[in-house]
Amino acid sequence: MRLARLLFNDAQVLALVEGTNFLPVSHILPDAPQDIGTLIAEYEWAKLEQGAKASTTWQPLGQTSFLPPIDRTSRIFCVGKNYADHAREMGMTTPGGPAAPDIFVRFPQSFVGHGGTIEFPESESTFDYEGELAVVIGKAGRAITHGDAGLHVFGVTTANDGSLRRLQKRTSQFTLGKNFDRSGAIGPTITPLEQLPTPLHLSLITRVNGHEKQSGNTADMIFDIETAIATISAMTALQPGDIILTGTPAGVGAGRTPPEFLKSGDTVEIEIEGLESLHVQVISTSIVPQ
Repeated sequence: MRLARLLFNDAQVLALVEGTNFLPVSHILPDAPQDIGTLIAEYEWAKLEQGAKASTTWQPLGQTSFLPPIDRTSRIFCVGKNYADHAREMGMTTPGGPAAPDIFVRFPQSFVGHGGTIEFPESESTFDYEGELAVVIGKAGRAITHGDAGLHVFGVTTANDGSLRRLQKRTSQFTLGKNFDRSGAIGPTITPLEQLPTPLHLSLITRVNGHEKQSGNTADMIFDIETAIATISAMTALQPGDIILTGTPAGVGAGRTPPEFLKSGDTVEIEIEGLESLHVQVISTSIVPQ
């Protein structure tokens, strides 16, 4: 059983998802909050599952569409260059030793949900895909130790850190290239950590138009999830509903010879072992970045 944010009858609904069916959380908890962070902070997942199993009001997912499983107040932290093979293909220095992970941020409006369309400016020819494991914080904390970091994770989901490479490289910061509205995707659902093996050594595959482009494993991260949590929480208190994208393996379009960037009409599928796959279509817009 997994957690999702859905659009149902023109309303946003927090729901539990199992197979091809969903159950609004409000059917179990009439007064339940409608933001993910508060829900996972205040209610035990086991009790939600127990209530869901006893419910007779499950409905088919075919009546819904997936929204990104993030809140408007969620902060999205991203770990850059976190796979050595990806750093090499991009001509970047591989972090390591006493170095801290490279952290940048994305905004909630830069993401769409599973089954949606990711967007890029038609004037830009370097729109790229990046399949990533995303970690969802479930317990608040500041200055979290490496050993305690796992206690602050609620679950994980799948993400595409869509990147406008020209804008990303235009300055020393990644912000412009990583935050074009609706350029990334996340979801479809959040899988609770307890449903996955420990440690999270999960295969990751990205396909474009059905052709495999990335094939890696989260075991190959330079900085593990615990290090990312410890590093970020030393700066700012992490809150339930915050998201950490953990980096991408080799095989991105910019790292290929010749480069292979996304075009309008392409489809992108990201598959992570144990999670539900993320599928989106690519479209271009007439907005022209400066």
